[in-house]
Amino acid sequence: MDVRGISTQLTYEQQEFARAERLPYPILSDAAHQLAAALRLPVFRGAGRLRHKRLILVVDAERTVRHTLFPVTDIPHAVQESLRLAADCARTP
Repeated sequence: MDVRGISTQLTYEQQEFARAERLPYPILSDAAHQLAAALRLPVFRGAGRLRHKRLILVVDAERTVRHTLFPVTDIPHAVQESLRLAADCARTP
């Protein structure tokens, strides 16, 4: 199972954040908003920039979205729940 974070930050900003927070997974940049547009992800404007709203997608190996968690208000709980859902998907053919 792979975990990826996605944000609208530039790559160097993400690297600094991931290093400071000791994230155990990579963060991918969607600074050009291509993923958000393609998947019609919820966004908002903050500090003059378009940003992703916090959500979690559980996607299987065939690139099918199996579960969504939105809105994400309790990050630790949402992460644990998404990992559980991903593990369930991995066990289900």
